[in-house]
Amino acid sequence: MKRLKFILAMAGTVLLCLALCLAASADTTIATNGAGTFSVEQIYVNVPEMDVFFYALDADGNPYTPTVVQAAGLELTVGDHALDTGSVGQADSPVCYLVGIDNSAEIDAADFRQMRGAVWQLIRSKRENDQIALYTLAGQTTCVQPATSDTQALYQALASIPQANGTVDIADAATTVVGDIQRDYQAMAPRKTIFLCTDGQRVVTNPALMAGLLSDVSSRLNITLYTFVGSGKPETLSALETLSDGRIIPCQMQDMDEAILQKMEQMATALELRTEVPESLYGERQELVTLSVPSLGSAVQSTSTVYMGFRMEKPQVSKVRVLNRNTLELTMNQAVNQNATRPQFYRVVTNDIWNWRVPIKKIKISEDGRTVTLTTADLYKGDYHVALNKVSSRISPANVSSLREQTDFTIAVWPRDQGFYLSRFRVPLLVSAVVLVVLVWQWRRLRRRDRAAEQEAEAEHLLGGSGESAALPRRWVTLFWGQRGSIAESRWAGMVESSLMLGSDAAQCDLCLPDAKVRPQHCLLCVRGESLLVQTLGPEAPVFVNGERIGGEHRLQNNDTLRLGRTTIRLVL
Repeated sequence: MKRLKFILAMAGTVLLCLALCLAASADTTIATNGAGTFSVEQIYVNVPEMDVFFYALDADGNPYTPTVVQAAGLELTVGDHALDTGSVGQADSPVCYLVGIDNSAEIDAADFRQMRGAVWQLIRSKRENDQIALYTLAGQTTCVQPATSDTQALYQALASIPQANGTVDIADAATTVVGDIQRDYQAMAPRKTIFLCTDGQRVVTNPALMAGLLSDVSSRLNITLYTFVGSGKPETLSALETLSDGRIIPCQMQDMDEAILQKMEQMATALELRTEVPESLYGERQELVTLSVPSLGSAVQSTSTVYMGFRMEKPQVSKVRVLNRNTLELTMNQAVNQNATRPQFYRVVTNDIWNWRVPIKKIKISEDGRTVTLTTADLYKGDYHVALNKVSSRISPANVSSLREQTDFTIAVWPRDQGFYLSRFRVPLLVSAVVLVVLVWQWRRLRRRDRAAEQEAEAEHLLGGSGESAALPRRWVTLFWGQRGSIAESRWAGMVESSLMLGSDAAQCDLCLPDAKVRPQHCLLCVRGESLLVQTLGPEAPVFVNGERIGGEHRLQNNDTLRLGRTTIRLVL
């Protein structure tokens, strides 16, 4: 009786699948002609960049070379706009495998272990930069490991998956996967494919699951979806493989790993067309993208609907974690290249008046490129920001970071000590000391020069006065004068006979001082015997001797200073 129910369920499911396939056949993404097949795997849009991954096979199932496809006249259109198709090559972009594991408790425990072993082989065989995300499907779809290239983390997540109660809901799985892709779109590898692993009896006895697998869900997601169905008699499910255009792959449970590895090898034959999306097509909307090869035998084309709203985001730090006084852990918004290990690629600066750039001594990047550990000089309490300087994305090396994208973080411990200030003031103090030494040396040099000039004036004074007659009182006088705020000095030396008029008018005085505060005739220097006196010419022409204002006459001594207006005069007698 149980066997009869199983056969009836299988027959009903096959009839339902036929109806679904006939209804969906008008919207297939695979076109066939006498020359072979042509199909689009995925269209990756991250404006202004567009990558189209596709397959072109001849009648014998062998892939066409990029040269043959390009020579055949490849055409690409987005809506009504034709795009450039000048760059076609073998696809070498990393692949993100979104793996869903049916962990239902109804599956035999031995079969479940073999299913996990198949996924283990996928992790072991992937390329270095390929990513894998793990989902469990029994009951509610759950992501147990986000997309990563870290094999150790994947092994640990796979080993922790238990069997649970519940059925597989394809609609719920599709919603969960789409949400994860939209949230981490750029952090995932450009090529994305979904691998579902389940049991043959679960598929046959679950019409809703069968209907979901045979529907055009993969076309609507713009992601290829392959379902690996383990069965004791896979030949009984061969009709499902035909009806699904190869999206359902029946196999022995112990051979599921080989089926997965064969699909990985097939994906290595994909071709990649890289082009740029014109700015007129930017925006958050769905667009119909058609890739065709009219001259490859008869007309061959494949069409997909893609979302045009994703815009390329530069690599930057999304989170900073302080591990200890000289270690920072940076979490990136996307995987960065492994060669970004030079200190100049990273900038850690304080957000205070010091604007201190923290020296970086060592850099370590995690295997998946999403975490960077910086070993720095000692950190202190305060606010900081970190930025990336020309660090490129692992997924798209042309996408380079900018120092304008900064991430702030705060350190609440380790207050500043003497070492903090010494490390910041060492250079300024050294520069200040050098400047001070230079200024002292310059001052002493000027003092020696002035003293030499005074001695020279005294000698001229003695020589000049020795041969003169004593008809009029006279005296040799040397004056050094300069204006306030000026370091330059002028020198006047000569024989004063009877008197010397000082002022600002050259026609009315003997010594003209270019000072607006000095009157045309300001004061008079008089010779009385062996003495030299200064005589004021009224209250409106003040005269200061050694800083004190005088009235009338005042006897002057050697090295006295006179101040007239803004001019200071030093006497050498």
